[in-house]
Amino acid sequence: RRQADMPTISTPNGGVMEEAEALALFEQVGFTPPPGVPTEDAFNMLMQLAQQQMQEESNARPGRGRTAKVPEPATAEAAAAVLAAHSASVVPIAPCGCEIKGLDLAGRGGTLEGDLAGAVELLMAIHGFVLFRNQGHEPNESGVSGQYLSAEQQCALSENFGAGKLHSTHGVHPEAPCRDIFRLSNDPNHGFNSVGPEWHNDGSFCREVFGHVVYHVIKAPSGAGDTQFAHLGIAYDKLPSAGVQARLKRCASVNSNGGAVHPVASAHALSGRTSLYLHFGMTGAILETLDAVPHSTHVASGAGVSAPSLFGDGTTPADLPGPKAGAAGEALSHVRAWRDAEMDTFFTALSEHLDRPDISYSHKWQQGDVIIIDNLAVAHKAAPGAHTLAEGLRILHRTTILSARAFDPPAELKLPHTLPTDGPCPFQQGATWAEGYVGFRWGQWDKRATPH
Repeated sequence: RRQADMPTISTPNGGVMEEAEALALFEQVGFTPPPGVPTEDAFNMLMQLAQQQMQEESNARPGRGRTAKVPEPATAEAAAAVLAAHSASVVPIAPCGCEIKGLDLAGRGGTLEGDLAGAVELLMAIHGFVLFRNQGHEPNESGVSGQYLSAEQQCALSENFGAGKLHSTHGVHPEAPCRDIFRLSNDPNHGFNSVGPEWHNDGSFCREVFGHVVYHVIKAPSGAGDTQFAHLGIAYDKLPSAGVQARLKRCASVNSNGGAVHPVASAHALSGRTSLYLHFGMTGAILETLDAVPHSTHVASGAGVSAPSLFGDGTTPADLPGPKAGAAGEALSHVRAWRDAEMDTFFTALSEHLDRPDISYSHKWQQGDVIIIDNLAVAHKAAPGAHTLAEGLRILHRTTILSARAFDPPAELKLPHTLPTDGPCPFQQGATWAEGYVGFRWGQWDKRATPH
């Protein structure tokens, strides 16, 4: 029964509710009204957001479910044999990636047979990404002329991989042909700009980091506008010492926008190759688990390893901040947190490491190009000049695919799957703990565009 002296608000359907009920609902769903907005207006905003979300969910593609069948044995030779059976071939790209020739993606409506999809997925796991050239017809979507896949064809292509379902968490630009297309451009009138200037993996805020991502150029610039890709397995192999490699296997990153915890170095689920992982723009903390057994710090075998001075010798500083006292601290008693100094040194060194020409490849887009990445086998970033109009309009369509598995730290590290960064830092004074869409700011962060 409503008490007569309790403040009330009017609801969008003409009803009345106590203001206290509305405030309790805000807290329950995690809704923070803009400062100074009256409770009734804030409640109406929440109802509009809820209605919009329900509408988007009702319009979401249902997905096909996983259809890809990875060849056995899971080798590059077996994948090439499957392609040959479909009159296609594969040509490796140095130092990473490969081009697949002989497939007309538009002619197939974007759909691949299960064995063919599995072979392509395996090649992505091994090489990092696959490139298809000269794809599409002239759909003239959003008034853009030229050769490219339609939005429907790109979405259908995306559903061949991972869990067989799109995972569209992005904003929708007014010119995007559908909600599942993340439209990027160096002209804000045609797409979102200033996206991805640092090495990153898409969807790092999710426990299930996007499994695969499709990038398709709709309008290729005449000059600058490359996308760069770094092979994370090669990057691990070329670390300066076995000690550094072993140390990074004991580390995990905490995403600043949600708190998902991901391993810094772990075995790839399909290729089995130990690979690095770090989002350079959305990391709120790095955790290191203690290991009682010291590791060798000899220089790793093979040519071209990075200089040891960039990464240290692989030992853990004895004075890293440990957990605070309390129940949460007991669960993290074997964990230490990095400080700003360790974070800045490591981010700078690893960014330079991934920039190396024997680890990364810079792709100059040509009209009709489609690149599909295994999002845990390569990192990527927009090259300098990709965000300016100086050398022609650039429009890129991105679709992101739900992963078939969570990307959690290995069980032996005994780390939680999530540590919310919007809560108090669970570690002692001095630990880095950044929260928000932009995480720890490293190096000359003020000289870069907003990271995504």
